[in-house]
Amino acid sequence: MEERGWKFDLRQLECFCAVARLRSFTKAAEEVGVAQSSLSEQIAKLEQGLGSVLFERLARRLELTPTGEALLPRAQAMLQDAAALPHYLETVRTDSRGELRVGAIPTILPYFLASRLSNFVKKFPEIDLHLREATTGELIRQIEDGAIDIAILSLPVEGNNLVMRELFREPIHLAVPNTHILADAEKVLLRRVSDERLLILKDGHCLRDETLTICDRARARFAAQFEADQFASIFELIRAGFGVSLVPEMARRAAAGCRLIPIEPKATRRIGYVRLERRYVSRVMESFTGWLLDVSKDVRGADTIRP
Repeated sequence: MEERGWKFDLRQLECFCAVARLRSFTKAAEEVGVAQSSLSEQIAKLEQGLGSVLFERLARRLELTPTGEALLPRAQAMLQDAAALPHYLETVRTDSRGELRVGAIPTILPYFLASRLSNFVKKFPEIDLHLREATTGELIRQIEDGAIDIAILSLPVEGNNLVMRELFREPIHLAVPNTHILADAEKVLLRRVSDERLLILKDGHCLRDETLTICDRARARFAAQFEADQFASIFELIRAGFGVSLVPEMARRAAAGCRLIPIEPKATRRIGYVRLERRYVSRVMESFTGWLLDVSKDVRGADTIRP
């Protein structure tokens, strides 16, 4: 038996439902706003696609065939769904619901992002937020692979089809123990501490690269370098008098027992977010990036350079 395919469009269903309700081709054509011949043609196409007659044309009345009776509730439901589609799509477009996967580097997540996330969760409780901490290179790979949606890190970065937005710039300070000879200085030339141990993060952390670049530009040559896995370890070593480091302003609240001194020449890092370039940006993403821009105003103090 040859299998028939049902070929139809919503206009055909609209004409069919009108005729079924009014039991008249003439009245249905007036309601739909087409000529009666056009309406008859739409019904004929629908019947042809179904391979079955939908109406039984009697002398003075029009009745639905069993196929027509079976089709009517389905056709009415499809028309109702089609009518509701624009409202549904508008709701999807404007509704901040869904999952968002956010990545951040270790020198930003605990100092800038963590303390502010409760505000975001309260403001957007319908967003299912997932966090990941990783180095810059790993975060960029995850963005390009689709494993995360957005990353907060130090700019600029290299990658394919990326959108980068700077949020703010923050100064980099020299961190010394409170007992250091320079602890009371208002600012310091970086070359003056060239005989110290420089404490830096291990390879892969963007702050390490930024630190070495700042030292090169200042022509500061340190006696030795000590690499640490975690920023918290660097602060512990500074407090113990084991060395000094260059740290961002946002880490100040974690620097108890240390003194953060502005350096000359002045150095900053650019904090921003990165996401894939897309034609469509979800409302969830718009909500998060808008929130980021708002909370970034909190750190744009007197010592912070606006983008």
